[in-house]
Amino acid sequence: MSRTQTRRKELTVPHARWVEVDGAHLHAELAGQGEAITMLHGFLIDSGQWDVEFAAFADTHRVLRYDLRGFGRSSMPEAPFVHYEDLAAVLDAHGIERTALLGCSGGAAAALDFALAHPKRVSGLVLIGTGYWGRYPGSTPEARTFVDAFQRGNADAMLESSLYTFVDGPRRSPEQSAPGARERVRAMSAWNFNRNDGYWRHSQWQRDPQRSVLDHLAALRVPALIIVGEEDQPEYIELARELVNGMPHARLALIPDAGHHTNMEAPEIVMPLLRDFFDSLAGTSAA
Repeated sequence: MSRTQTRRKELTVPHARWVEVDGAHLHAELAGQGEAITMLHGFLIDSGQWDVEFAAFADTHRVLRYDLRGFGRSSMPEAPFVHYEDLAAVLDAHGIERTALLGCSGGAAAALDFALAHPKRVSGLVLIGTGYWGRYPGSTPEARTFVDAFQRGNADAMLESSLYTFVDGPRRSPEQSAPGARERVRAMSAWNFNRNDGYWRHSQWQRDPQRSVLDHLAALRVPALIIVGEEDQPEYIELARELVNGMPHARLALIPDAGHHTNMEAPEIVMPLLRDFFDSLAGTSAA
């Protein structure tokens, strides 16, 4: 192996570290070089959502992912916080001034808040199954069952109802979902729901941002790709259309036969979309 090949391999090997933010220890991984892509997972799972994307884009970009506060390996002290401020601290700790953001569900909400608060630090947005604070699904029986299980603090019921609600969706049976993705989501969700010190037991410490992004969509002028599964909950599909209609440079991609975590369920469709989008951002980092 040549010296260049050895150096390239070293750069694509992830380097893990802890970032302390107001008493929380957030587990982060960094790899690659070039324009930055930062990945924010959904609130049922952890940064393992991006295993495929993190490895693939490390060949061409500087990629960063971390477990959000109270998820995966990250801690959650009993103190008020907002997710987009955690994101700013993680970026600062890694010396990243400007980045594209790839977020899912609650992670996508944090990405939107960060883009509104720090527009010059964001080169582009990819939002998958976007949620937003106060805009939660509740129109289907499965979604209502999940909310009830959460309010009762029943981790087992939360797990099963979350799979029906967010992986299968309102129109599919478990047998019709992608089995590998369903089991991967199950494993990550089970850990998060059963943590005594995790987000789902202490979500009351989360504070909503002072400004709602949904009232300021026209201010988000970066290129944006909004991805949502056709089998996701109706509220997420509706919100995806709202984002596209309100953001000046956003386009919508509806993914057939996929639920909430479309990158995991339909990678053969989503990965080419991601590659095309991030390639289109080349040369815009100094804009």
